Amino acid sequence: MRFLSVSLPGLDDRTRPKLQQKSLPSRYNMRRALSLVALGVTLALTAAQTVPTLILTSIKALDTTRANKDQWSVKGYFNDPDGNAVPAIDDTGLSALLLNGNEDTVSETNFDADDCRLLNNDKGVICKVTGARFSLKRTKRVPKDAMLEVQRNRNTTTASSYYRVSGVLRRQEFENTLSSPLIAAFGIDGVGEIFDVNYKCTEKVGTRATKFLCTPGTAPPTTAPTATPTPAPSVT
Repeated sequence: MRFLSVSLPGLDDRTRPKLQQKSLPSRYNMRRALSLVALGVTLALTAAQTVPTLILTSIKALDTTRANKDQWSVKGYFNDPDGNAVPAIDDTGLSALLLNGNEDTVSETNFDADDCRLLNNDKGVICKVTGARFSLKRTKRVPKDAMLEVQRNRNTTTASSYYRVSGVLRRQEFENTLSSPLIAAFGIDGVGEIFDVNYKCTEKVGTRATKFLCTPGTAPPTTAPTATPTPAPSVT
């Protein structure tokens, strides 16, 4: 989501003469001008919405040799300064996706609105389907890095806008092979898709299952391709 600079439509020099035409009733002019102002305000408020952020402390995945026995889980924090995500999940549900290092979808689970319910006193939301559970619960315990951001920008971020994220998705059949890093993404209608990448992964390969445990870490540096030296022309 990008921040847009929105000017009030219909009030520039080209349209102002039209509003002053004597053939139009004055009440019509007033209603039209007010509707244009209201539209401009609505666009400005929509553009000023703050993008939610996801901070995952761990992504775990288990790829087994048995059918429908794969599973993955996430833990972390979710910052929603505008407070739009929780009611949106309650109204429309959400989708949870696990992706591998090639950005291929490994697993996808959809929660409908009927699968989700709000917690008391606006403390969060819980979604459940067979074998899968996802929750956002309001918390006052904010990660250290996030708390520094709260202190730097108190106008748009507060500690009370943070939720603890917990998701356990069992009875899965992975579509693609696990590979580092792991990416967890959540799609919410009206809010968008939020995701986080955990780069530091450990892999344990067994006879019946492969386990991945990924924590935040840092993205590996990208190396620019090296140019192939041009051979010097031979001198005869």
